[in-house]
Amino acid sequence: MGTEGKASRPPVRMCVRCQVTTATPVVVSVVHQNSGPGFVVYACRACAVHFPPQPDVLAALRQSGRAEVEQ
Repeated sequence: MGTEGKASRPPVRMCVRCQVTTATPVVVSVVHQNSGPGFVVYACRACAVHFPPQPDVLAALRQSGRAEVEQ
């Protein structure tokens, strides 16, 4: 079975803040778990501004000096 002729479905997610289903979800958090797969938390565009920006993990590594190799 091929995927020819099938239209892709738009992403539809529920906003974590207002619980309204949105066709334009914004990632506001990623939850990591030790004992299984994590999950992504979405918000609608109107509610996304109420969440703080996510930290850049790679920037934190660069600040700690772990990304640099000492010679």
